[in-house]
Amino acid sequence: MNRVEDRRAYAFHYFIRAAILCGFSFYIVYLVKTGSMPHYLAPRLVPYVKASAIALFVLAVIQIYLALQPAAGKEPDCGCESDVRKSKLSHSAAYSLFLLPLLLGFLLPDRVTGSDIVQVKGIQLNTSSLQTQRNASPQDDPPKKELSSGGTSQGGEDTEEARLKEMFKGSRFTEDYAKLAMRLYKNKTILIGDKGFMEKLTAVDLFAGNFAGKQMEISGFVYREDGMPKNQFVVARLTMQCCSADASPYGVIVEAPGADSYLKDTWVTVKGTIRKSVYEDKDVMKLEGAVIQKIKEPSSPYVYPYAGDFADLGK
Repeated sequence: MNRVEDRRAYAFHYFIRAAILCGFSFYIVYLVKTGSMPHYLAPRLVPYVKASAIALFVLAVIQIYLALQPAAGKEPDCGCESDVRKSKLSHSAAYSLFLLPLLLGFLLPDRVTGSDIVQVKGIQLNTSSLQTQRNASPQDDPPKKELSSGGTSQGGEDTEEARLKEMFKGSRFTEDYAKLAMRLYKNKTILIGDKGFMEKLTAVDLFAGNFAGKQMEISGFVYREDGMPKNQFVVARLTMQCCSADASPYGVIVEAPGADSYLKDTWVTVKGTIRKSVYEDKDVMKLEGAVIQKIKEPSSPYVYPYAGDFADLGK
């Protein structure tokens, strides 16, 4: 190649690189504009990804600037530019490593159903064994006397607080969950919402024996394991720590008449009575006699770790 032909080859590759960088930048913008970003990343990472879109676009502009430089002048001899004399197959293979995921991002749907993920990763029905490290087992048998939620004297309040502490004893690994369980127990209905979903569910599951007989309300999508009775399904959610690759499905068994009328991946709100049960030789929690209501699928199927003060949960 002479100098002019060499320069044209360099310019061609600069334009290809600029196109790839612009593609990734525009794809991020597309995800933001369509509201699809929550399907891939936890909210705390979104600002960084938005900033990366700007950085990628700036790099693309630099590549275009280099491509438009005239061929005149001394050829660089620093060895910092790639060898344009490589075969077309080599260049095509290198660029395809970037183009393929970009094309898949645009062409494939932004979401998959919750059941699809559960079938790949399996459902977790015992959150406490996975979310906490336990050296001491909590008490399984609740006191016979239900604590009153009505007004009491100062002395009565102190007595109730002492009884709660006796009921919810945690190890040094589960102390925060024990305190959360105490706060949740005081509520007439335990609401497991998106905020603090895993933390609340773990606290209840950890002390499931003490919560037996209490009412709990939880929302999620319907999932069925093979061989489940017709009057049962799992109400499940996907938890995300960082990105969709680490998504994990967690859920609670629901038992109610007519449960088989709800198709998989139907989004529902369930309110039922907490009971201890056994599923596949494992101690699990279930909601018995549940009242089921269909709801609209939320904008994001994921729930995330609670980022606030743990002491504020359950209040």
